[in-house]
Amino acid sequence: MQPQTRFVNVGGAVRAPARIPFTEDMTLLTAINASGGFNDFADQKRVRLLRGSEAKIFDVRQFRKDPSLDPRLQPGDRVEVPQSFF
Repeated sequence: MQPQTRFVNVGGAVRAPARIPFTEDMTLLTAINASGGFNDFADQKRVRLLRGSEAKIFDVRQFRKDPSLDPRLQPGDRVEVPQSFF
C-alpha cells in the first residue's frame, strides 16, 4: 500500500487546502473542517467527492440539517470545493 492512500486531499475553496491524515470516522464535512472550513467564495451546493474514477456532487448544506447524509470518506478520496460565481 502506498503512503498517500492513508490521506484525504481537500482542495478548492477552503481556507487551508491540504492533505489530511485519514481517520476511520472521517466524513466529507469533517475533512472540509480540518482544512479550515469553507472560504468566503465556496459553493457549498456542489462539493465534489472523487473516489477512483467516480465523482459525486453533494450539497453540504443538507448535512447540517441531517448529519446522517454526510458521506464517510475512504483513504485516497479527494474533495474539491468549487468557487461560487456570485
